[in-house]
Amino acid sequence: MVQLLQPSWSVEAVTRAANGTDFVASVDVQTPDGPITTVLKATTADHVSSETALAEPCILEFIGRETSIPVPTVFGYGDDHDEYPTPFYLMSHVEGENYEGRIRDLPKTARMEIFREAGQNLAELHTLGPLPKSGRIGVVDGELAILDTDEFPSYESFHGRLLASYEDNLDSLASGGHFVDLADDKTRFADLVPPLRQYLQETIPELPTPESSTYSHEDYRYGNLLVEPTTGRTQAVLDWGIFSSAPPAYNLANTESLLLTPDVDSSERTNELRQTLRRSYAERRPEWSFDDATLKQMEVYRLTCRIDAMACLPLWHQDATPSERDERAAEHRDFVHQYL
Repeated sequence: MVQLLQPSWSVEAVTRAANGTDFVASVDVQTPDGPITTVLKATTADHVSSETALAEPCILEFIGRETSIPVPTVFGYGDDHDEYPTPFYLMSHVEGENYEGRIRDLPKTARMEIFREAGQNLAELHTLGPLPKSGRIGVVDGELAILDTDEFPSYESFHGRLLASYEDNLDSLASGGHFVDLADDKTRFADLVPPLRQYLQETIPELPTPESSTYSHEDYRYGNLLVEPTTGRTQAVLDWGIFSSAPPAYNLANTESLLLTPDVDSSERTNELRQTLRRSYAERRPEWSFDDATLKQMEVYRLTCRIDAMACLPLWHQDATPSERDERAAEHRDFVHQYL
């Protein structure tokens, strides 16, 4: 695959990543200009559509060209091959540590820096809009576009998209979640589905009209960041596979849900980190305001993000012990009951 994309390069060594749903490997190559380390990613997960998988290298090129958000450089990509899994692409290796599952190893000041830069990065991303509709972004006729397919329909109203998506998510949650084959208890959250459905059906239509949709990275979490361990500087934002058109308030609520860890931090520390992200975001977008309408939207959006986490519990915690999974489930229940 490397030689298809870069015929003049020769592969010296391959080290496959231990985690992840797709094939990802660090590849040492010899180029005409000398040795470098690259990263090869190929779509092997059957739950990833080709329209969204092919979009990722195009998105990296787009973000690298239009913003200062740190992303790897793309050296080439392939979208069709008789033998190899596609899409696949080759990108630059970026030095940095991934702290998924081990944020306790980060100094307090380093975590604060991650939140500060998250606010800046999201603000810069959101200024690239607005976009005409809400939905998943993929590749259509070789160009980035909002998809409108059976799997990924587009919506004139973001709240229409939100209601439709969470009907599906709640149906999934009632029978074990998105990864039912990994679920040790398929009825773990089934009792919460009817009251959650009623709450969302009654609450979302009454929310204030959101700001126009724009580009959104809906998987901005520690597992998709490469960080300088001492300072916390973000060296690269990775995994743009869940790239969507959504209102800024939703992307902010989504990111806070993924980065904040109240099970690890005190309520005071959690609020300090949240305010750091929001302050940094507002400084980069002077016209933006976390007004009452926005905060009301974000409160409900955080619940929908929590439902995602509940549905993904079997995958995200497949290596955890039964008692650890029970602890995570109890945390989800406590969060949900604040609303119900």
